[in-house]
Parts: sequence; structure tokens; C-alpha cells
Amino acid sequence: MIVATPGAGKTKFAARIVHALLRDRSIGRAIVVVPREHLKSQVALALAECGVRVDHKFANASGTLAADVHGAVVSYQQVAFAPHVYRALTRVPSLVVLDEIHHAADAATWGSALRTAFGGAQHRIALSGTPFRSDGLPIPFVQYEAGVSLADYGYDYAQALQDGVCRPLVFPLHGGVAEWISRDGRTMLASFETALESHAMEGERLRTALTQESWIGDVLMKAHTRLLELRAEGDRDCAGLVVAMNQDHARFIASLMKRRLGIEPTLVVSEDERASLKIKTFGRSRDPWIVAVHMVSEGVDIPRLRVGVYASNVNTEMYFRQFCGRFVRTQKSNPGDSAYVYLPDDPALGALASRIAVDVRTALRFKREFDELAAAQRTQTEASDALGEYASISASATESRTLDFGPLFDRERWLRAEPVVTDKRRTESAAIAENHSHHETIGDAKESLRKTVAVLVSRVSDKFNVDYKKVHATLNTRFGGPIATATIDGLSARAKTAQRWLVNNVYDGLR
Repeated sequence: MIVATPGAGKTKFAARIVHALLRDRSIGRAIVVVPREHLKSQVALALAECGVRVDHKFANASGTLAADVHGAVVSYQQVAFAPHVYRALTRVPSLVVLDEIHHAADAATWGSALRTAFGGAQHRIALSGTPFRSDGLPIPFVQYEAGVSLADYGYDYAQALQDGVCRPLVFPLHGGVAEWISRDGRTMLASFETALESHAMEGERLRTALTQESWIGDVLMKAHTRLLELRAEGDRDCAGLVVAMNQDHARFIASLMKRRLGIEPTLVVSEDERASLKIKTFGRSRDPWIVAVHMVSEGVDIPRLRVGVYASNVNTEMYFRQFCGRFVRTQKSNPGDSAYVYLPDDPALGALASRIAVDVRTALRFKREFDELAAAQRTQTEASDALGEYASISASATESRTLDFGPLFDRERWLRAEPVVTDKRRTESAAIAENHSHHETIGDAKESLRKTVAVLVSRVSDKFNVDYKKVHATLNTRFGGPIATATIDGLSARAKTAQRWLVNNVYDGLR
């Protein structure tokens, strides 16, 4: 179990271990499991850059892997659908990497499937930036002591800042006054500094601010101004992310940014079939803003993100820390510069931001050892009130305070003040001998070849009046079995044969 702060490079660590074990022939296969579909290609590309070929297009129906790949990247949902497929795959000496393992629970479907699929695997590495679940359920393959998960190795935010691995965070907290009709029918008017009688009312005040153009619009304007300043200072490609409460709220924010800021952000919602492509395209572009609900909160690697707006009413520690993790990744061009996360000065959210500072100060003052993250705050459930429904009326924003942790991490000043004991095992170079650069994964290359073969087979079928299934059967027989598990060479040979039939006007296959 490896627990490392979001943004510390868990994927690179996994790639290093996979490569080392394959190189030493300690394993013959690697299976990486990720929580979301759009992360599969990202992980596959990271492994490809290390010379490790994994198929992120693997389908359960295939049942087996092609001979020219080292393994596969799959989702927890895929494993849950067919755990026995993966149990069979890992009969070969295998390493299983369980990324963001906290998504699975022992008592739930995913956790049970993981134990069936990988309980017998030779090696397992579980990775997480937040090693707990909001529902309190235990996580498979994780050891616990007094209800707290135990890591074999931990690397927290303070350590990452000391090593220059992560950026320092600045939290501009915005207060203001909100007016709404509560569930019991009362008209409420309160600032974020006002103590309210219940968590339910605090939630109503927060949602009022987040849904009123006068409040969220002002915060978006300040965040965009900061982004423009960072670009003017030299980080010309830096970008911003807004996380919304739900899909309708995300669309509202995107529309508001177009009206107030004159920009059209990339909008990512789960019902959009092109969501994963949009995230990938945004990461490679110079576009300034992306608006999403949950899809960019965890695991997605967009190093150019430096400004965030937390426009969600989720106040669990796990979700908040995962969101903040999107902004702490460093870049070679400006590794030490701060990142900025704008959020409401809500009591719960302000406490979460302050707790990050407490963790850091504790680590600086004492042993610098990993301090287990606090248990996730459980979202308060608000029962419907028979007297009426909550409704927002208006809100206005003010910048009430800023939690700026940057001065804590003036590395040169900190090093002068106190000697550092370096853990050589942690800081030594993890360079991989056979490092290769790839612009696409083997899965992408195969998908392109399969499409080419499909087009050629269709043309052969039309030209020679042969059922296309028989053309495919001919190619499968000659070149090693089903197209789903074909190697790159096998797919290329299929394409060349079909082209030869068309050019020579001679078909010598099944009819």
C-alpha cells in the first residue's frame, strides 16, 4: 500500500516498478486497474513512455492478451463484470496495480470482484492519495489498525513540497451575503461569517452563493484575472478548472463564463460521449478554462492547471484533497510557483483548507513522517421538510481572507533554518534504462490498424462478391487467430494481404 499526496507522481512510480519487474523477468504480465474509463489511455501512455506496452482497449470478451503487449489497463467496473477473466490472466506471474484503491469497498461489488480476480496474484500494489472512504467501509487488500488504514510507505504534501515535487497552494476564500428561503419557509439573510443554527442551513447558504450569478460570477472574474496575470508573468499555457455541483450547474457556469469573461470554456459532463477526448484535447491545448463535475477531480494529469474554482457543495476531505491535487503538479519551466484554489468561505470548506496547512506545519516541525489523513467528513444528509423547499434568492461576494501557504515553502530559507535528513531510497534517481518516447499507445495504434483492415476487408468483399465474414476468417486463419488479440505485426500483415488482393485483382481466400 503506497499512499502519496495527489500530484506526487503515483503513475510514474507504478511505471518504474512495472518496468523493473518485467526487465528482471520477475513477472510476465502487468494489469493496471483505474477508477474511470478516461484514465486508461493516460496510464497506458505513461507506461509506453517507459517502454511498457499495455492494451487500454482490452475487452473482457477477448479473454486473453495479444502476444506483443505486456499487459492491460482496465477499469474497476470491467473487473467487476468478469472477475474470473482476470483471475485467469494473472495465473501467469503478474503485478497488479490498483490505482486509487479507495474506490473499492470490501463489502461492495467492486471489492468482492477484486478479491476474486487478484487474490492469487503474485504481486499487488495499491495506490491512493486519500486512503479512506467517506462511507467508512474497509478497502480490499488494505491493513487497518484501530480503524485507520496502514500504508507500507507514505509520501505526504509536506514532503512533496520540500522536495520540489508539488507546488504550494494559495486559497483565496470568498465570503459575502446570501439570501434564501429555507426549507421551513423562513426568509434567511446571512453572511458566511454568521453562525447558523444547523449544518442544513449552512448547506443552503453555500448552494445559494454557488448558484447566484452575482456571487459566483464575481469569483470567476477574480480567478480569471489571476490566470491572466500568471500567463502575463510567463506561464503562457497555464489553465484553470472549475468543479461544479452537478451537470446543470456546470452548464450554468460555462454559460456565465461566456457572458461575463468572454470565453467559452471546455465543458465536460459524464453524459457526453466525447468527455474523455475533450479532457485529453484540453490538456494538450492552450485553452484557458475547463468546467466539469467529477471527471477531472481525480487522477487526470493536466500539469498546466494552476487556478481552480471550487464551486461544489461536496465538503468531504477526500473529494476536496483530490480536487486540490489537480493543481500541485509541477512543470520544469516554473516548478516552484504557487497554484491558486478559489473557494467559498464556508465553515466546512475553510476547515478543509486550513487542515492542509496544519498537516504541513506538523510535518515541518516534527519527524516529517507520513501522518494519516483524517477520516473523511461525511456529507450531511438533509431530509425534505414538509413545510416547503429551499430556494435561493440572491448573493454577493467579498474576498474575506486568504490562506497563503507559499511562504512556508521558501525552500532556500527552510533549508538554511534546519538541516534535512535525506532518504536516499526516496530521492535517488528512478531513471529507467530503456526509456522510449511514444506519442500514442499500442492500443491506439492497433485500433487504427483494425479500422484500416475493416475498410480493406469491406472493399475486398464488394469487389470479389465474398461475404466479409469469410474474408475476415481467411485473414484470421493465416495470421494467428481473432483480430481482437492480433499483434501489431499480425494486423499489418492482414492489411498488406487485403491490399495485394485489391491491387492484383486476385482473391485466394475462403468463399
